[in-house]
Amino acid sequence: MPRATPRPQPPCRRVLPALGLVAGVSLLHAVLLGLLPNSAGAPARQTAGPAPPTLQVRQLALAPRVPVLEERAESNAPPLPVPVPKRVAALRAPEPPTAAQQPAAPVDPAQAEASNIDTETDASTDASTDILAAASGEAAATALLAGPPLPTYATRLPPPATLQYAVQRSGVNPGPTREGLQAQLIWRPEAAAYTLSLGMGAVGSASVGALDLHGIAPERHVETRRSREVRAANFQRQVGPDGEGGGRITFSGPRVEYPLLPGVQDRLSWMLQLAGVLAADPALGQPGREVRLQVVGVRGEAALWVFRVMALQTLALPAGEVVSAVHLQREAERPFDTAVDVWLDPARHHLPVRLRLQNRADGPVTAFDLLRLTF
Repeated sequence: MPRATPRPQPPCRRVLPALGLVAGVSLLHAVLLGLLPNSAGAPARQTAGPAPPTLQVRQLALAPRVPVLEERAESNAPPLPVPVPKRVAALRAPEPPTAAQQPAAPVDPAQAEASNIDTETDASTDASTDILAAASGEAAATALLAGPPLPTYATRLPPPATLQYAVQRSGVNPGPTREGLQAQLIWRPEAAAYTLSLGMGAVGSASVGALDLHGIAPERHVETRRSREVRAANFQRQVGPDGEGGGRITFSGPRVEYPLLPGVQDRLSWMLQLAGVLAADPALGQPGREVRLQVVGVRGEAALWVFRVMALQTLALPAGEVVSAVHLQREAERPFDTAVDVWLDPARHHLPVRLRLQNRADGPVTAFDLLRLTF
């Protein structure tokens, strides 16, 4: 019996099962990748972590390559300029500190003593020195008031001048002296007033006041350290109904006060007053004559200073030779009193061209020799 030949199936019946298989596999992949919702209607499972690898690769591929320091160091090319933000570029370097902001330097003992015309001691012994000086000055003032009235003098004061001195210390325990140490005295009279200062570095003294019938009339005398006032003597002048002067002398430290007498001077102004007295009456510059002044300091001292003319001398000074300089001497009379030798030059308006000062018998001598004088 002949074998039956199978009938061929239509093409569509062979393609449909294959398409169904492909569709099923694609659907399964979509569910696994979260592209379709699951049976509960919620999003498919999401995988926590970084972005898909393909996206990460694409971002890295787009980023520019940044050169590293090691590669620049190996190269001979100059380094790339570093951009500075505008806000930072606008900032300026800090300004150097001003003189007032500078840390305070210690005061040289030679400066401290030579800067005060009476060679007063350094600030480390101020308290004890003030007490002793005030006690000595009060005793001297009491004796002065109990004695005969002081003379007053006509004066012919020098014109404005600046005197520069070389300073040296010698004698008993002179202490250190800086080489090239100098002091400057500035005298500025104007109409009926004046200013006077003696400075050397960070220390000095000053006197301000009026010019009256008796010459220099101080109103305030100060001792300074680094341009700041440390102590002061105040001359509180009053004019009575009869036109006569008067008033009181007070101090910033010691609680003492004295009557203000005509012709009184401070420990800086006496030099210019003495020059004015001898210029007005040259006969007072002859050996054996004397000039008597009341002199007041910032530590509460007020004493009679008697200047005796010793001789007329020729001096060899750094500023040049001085002929017939008038040598006057004032002797110390009490503890912490000042011994003075001063030489006035008649050819230079009787300005002081040499000074020798000693604050106490066992103290050093501070010498001032004129370097230059300008008017």
